[in-house]
Amino acid sequence: PARGSRGIGGDGLVTGIGGVLPVNVTLRAPEKTDFPVLAALRNDAAVQRQLMIEPRQYSPAQVRAWIRRRTGDAKGAFWVIDRGGPCGFVQLTQVDRERGTADLGICLARSVRGKGVAAEAMGLLEAHAKKKLRCKTLTLRVLRVNHRAIALYRKLKFKIMETKWRHHFDGAHWRDVVFMRKVLR
Repeated sequence: PARGSRGIGGDGLVTGIGGVLPVNVTLRAPEKTDFPVLAALRNDAAVQRQLMIEPRQYSPAQVRAWIRRRTGDAKGAFWVIDRGGPCGFVQLTQVDRERGTADLGICLARSVRGKGVAAEAMGLLEAHAKKKLRCKTLTLRVLRVNHRAIALYRKLKFKIMETKWRHHFDGAHWRDVVFMRKVLR
């Protein structure tokens, strides 16, 4: 979203994922006050393994540079998930308006997992991707051992396209990665 944009959701209803959902989650541009939550997520070893990023600690300057890269990416979008305060982020990368495709990522603080926040945030993200970015298809990748995430994505109508065995090395083990896709209707 453009700098200073108000955000997405929080003031109405979203249709799509299994009917009508009450929105108590918003997606918004990052603010300076979000830094502690984003830095904690970026530096959480378990989150790093799930997101398939290099397992290491990032300095405050490196976290700020990451936020700048994500928010400044002309072929992407990055929002903080807000539910009475920041509790995670969603992002689209590799947005291709010609083909109508984008890669999706989501990350939540442990305190809000299993409470419907991910499903609401994904609904908002999908609506924005379709209406504003002209996306027809969203793709994602997830570790095969992340059964909760895969169950959520299936509930949200993502289909498994393929599983790549021993595709990602997490610093200790080779992990299988599931590639999923959703056609937006």
